[in-house]
Amino acid sequence: MKDWTFCPRCGDRTRLAGEGEDTHAECPACGFTKYDNPLPTTVGLILDGDRILLLRREHEPRKGSWDTVGGFLAGAETAEENLVREGLEEIGCELRNLRFAGSYSSVYGDTGLKTIGLAFTCELPPDAEIVLSEENSEYAWFPLAERPPLAFADCEAAAAALTSRTGSA
Repeated sequence: MKDWTFCPRCGDRTRLAGEGEDTHAECPACGFTKYDNPLPTTVGLILDGDRILLLRREHEPRKGSWDTVGGFLAGAETAEENLVREGLEEIGCELRNLRFAGSYSSVYGDTGLKTIGLAFTCELPPDAEIVLSEENSEYAWFPLAERPPLAFADCEAAAAALTSRTGSA
């Protein structure tokens, strides 16, 4: 919240108000208020039996780390629409059989942006051919219980919860 020094509506100086989780920036001139609400993202847990598909990140934040398909929601799209779009963009495949698996809080790398990841289990079509976008350098299938650490806390928590539910640990 400390970054909100000037009001995006009128340009006047803002001030911090509230305490703890209620801390927010407010503009005394026009009344604009900004809370530190998390940005919605999706987490795609692409499964094939007891294996999970992971992608190695090509860019910061967390370049070189393993990650899931997913991303920030845009405009008025639903989480499901976002995850299908991200699947097409990141791996060139339409994700199927999306099932909500939980919501998990996180921070987007070193940016300080708080996120809330909406996790889904999903599958690839039987004839899927993975074609990576420039966002990722490689992909691999891992046994769910033997996957590497993941780039972000929401992805890690979602995969860990799935592992404990399936008994794959």
